[in-house]
Amino acid sequence: MTGTAAARLTDLLHRNGSGDGLLRGSVEVDQIYAHYQHERLDLRHPRGGGPKFLERPLMERYPRYLEMIAHDYLGGGARRSMARAMEDLSDAAELASPWEFGDLMHSGHPEVRRGERVTYDRPPKRHRLTAAELRAKTRMRWASLPGGVKGLIARRARGIG
Repeated sequence: MTGTAAARLTDLLHRNGSGDGLLRGSVEVDQIYAHYQHERLDLRHPRGGGPKFLERPLMERYPRYLEMIAHDYLGGGARRSMARAMEDLSDAAELASPWEFGDLMHSGHPEVRRGERVTYDRPPKRHRLTAAELRAKTRMRWASLPGGVKGLIARRARGIG
């Protein structure tokens, strides 16, 4: 490779699009209750999964993501590596999130941006639940409770017990 360091760096910037802005990846879990489920360490999840379902996989895997992106950056393919990393994080969050009903676990939305331009965007596998769908889930959960538990909840709600 010949030329000055400045010329080679300029060539590298053009090959990988770095001159267009920062490369940023994100995964959003798109349900209205996702933040509540993510942050509450005291909630029980008897069917599987648990809190910090995005944070834990990210902290476990970020060194590998950085290595993939850095390796491909020099070859001009950092955007593809970032997209693979965000897809992997979305998959990991799927396994780590609470499993009840499957809505939260299938709501990962990976996205990659270069500056302000979206370069990769996969919609979630499950849509964001409407208010009517959330009410229906609440009714299903309530119907599955034993009668004694329902009575206890009703008495506590009225301030009796």
